Amino acid sequence: MVDTARAGFPAEMYRAAHQGESGYLETMTGDVVDSITSYVHENPVPAVLWALGIGFVLGWRLKPW
Repeated sequence: MVDTARAGFPAEMYRAAHQGESGYLETMTGDVVDSITSYVHENPVPAVLWALGIGFVLGWRLKPW
């Protein structure tokens, strides 16, 4: 027989069942990720151009020499 009391649940299932226990930063981070994900699904070309531009600027400013 399987001992269901000691079986571990995935973190996503635990967070979904206990939503009130997440902290402010975790909630805000999840909201930002959801917003960015929905924007990328609705506007894929501008999202790719933003990512390319941000990567170019960061690569240019953070180069080792």
